[in-house]
Amino acid sequence: MILSGVEERALSELQRGIPLCARPFEALSREVGCTEEWLVGFVERCRGAGVVRRFGAVFDTRRLGYRSVLCAVSAPAEEADAAAAKIVPLRGVTHCYLREPDSPSELPNLWFTLSYPAEVFDAMADEVRARLAPHRVHVLPATRRYKVDVVFGAASRETDERTEAGGVAEVSARDRAVIGALQGDTEVRPDYFASIAEKVGIREWYLLSTLELWRRGGRLKRIGLLLAHRKAGYVANGMCCWRVEGDTTSAGRALAARSEVTHCYERPLSEAFPYNLFAMVHCTSHEEVRAQHSALGGVLGEALGYSPDTVMLLSTREYKKTSMTFFAQGGAVL
Repeated sequence: MILSGVEERALSELQRGIPLCARPFEALSREVGCTEEWLVGFVERCRGAGVVRRFGAVFDTRRLGYRSVLCAVSAPAEEADAAAAKIVPLRGVTHCYLREPDSPSELPNLWFTLSYPAEVFDAMADEVRARLAPHRVHVLPATRRYKVDVVFGAASRETDERTEAGGVAEVSARDRAVIGALQGDTEVRPDYFASIAEKVGIREWYLLSTLELWRRGGRLKRIGLLLAHRKAGYVANGMCCWRVEGDTTSAGRALAARSEVTHCYERPLSEAFPYNLFAMVHCTSHEEVRAQHSALGGVLGEALGYSPDTVMLLSTREYKKTSMTFFAQGGAVL
């Protein structure tokens, strides 16, 4: 999908999120330099081209009482597909990839995210371990977030925080109704929030004030367009990892400042995967991913004063990529 200048601006702004107001697309159109009608139509054209995964809300899992971790498994190449097939049907497995280094190694090759309500997380983690036995599951939670919320074609949002959530506010039945109405692929129309409020059975002003409080408190990250990045041309992605000695702050912030980095986390060192700083890059080719990894290594060398040990894993197969569905009806977790 070849984009004009105004279309590129629109795509970037729509990924960053619409403003919380009665006519969000009209307000955003002034930033883009177009009309409200054109902007709403542009989303639909992107949907028709297959480059939109969904248009809706992105929530912070921790502030909804969920736990989310990155997991890794070492599976022989001939067993990887079968292993993935055992876990991708699970509701809490939202992303699952085969990731491999350029040269043969003993590093984990099956990577997936696992997200469940905190009260059932340990039980579901045990379920995953049982399904993947005898392969060992290595759990790598984020201990610090330096950059989150991917925005393709523009600088992403940045954050720099420890990941302990502290107290999680109660999620009421009305809150759950709002989350349910916003978490899927929602209808894009000029009176976007009025439509959502009608579905939930509340006033638009109440919905907007609630969402603003959630945004300020970190429960709501944004409401916007989530790109189907492979169909948009970003067909190659790499997980770039380094072993940083001691505090990772300077290194993490240096990576977060780079527009090519879409996510950046600190994770604990593991015997199976002895790297603690993770950065994702999405590119149009594997060659470009390798070049980005090399360039980022130079950035870290300047920030740290030494070149840390590193590895880059290319995502060679996508088994599953979906958004989390919170508070499934009936309490089902599988």
